[in-house]
Amino acid sequence: MHTMEANWEDEENNRQVAFAVEYAHKEGSVEIQAVTPKQVTFLCPKSNDPLRTIGVWTDTGRDLLTSQLHQSGRMTELENEIQASLAV
Repeated sequence: MHTMEANWEDEENNRQVAFAVEYAHKEGSVEIQAVTPKQVTFLCPKSNDPLRTIGVWTDTGRDLLTSQLHQSGRMTELENEIQASLAV
């Protein structure tokens, strides 16, 4: 199992979520095993500059962010990005 750090820019909510991704690389495909949100940076809606950053410490917060990450379609993009980086 491998681990990498990734980000999700949630433009709709003006925030950037940093998370750890555990994945397995089997027979030419990538399978994401777990996603753990680490911190959220809130961005200024006008300038897109960071306003503040907070850590994600609770299971409820992690579950909420993971659910939103899945709903955004970012997981499919992330699998494709990992697959492309392994093919190089």
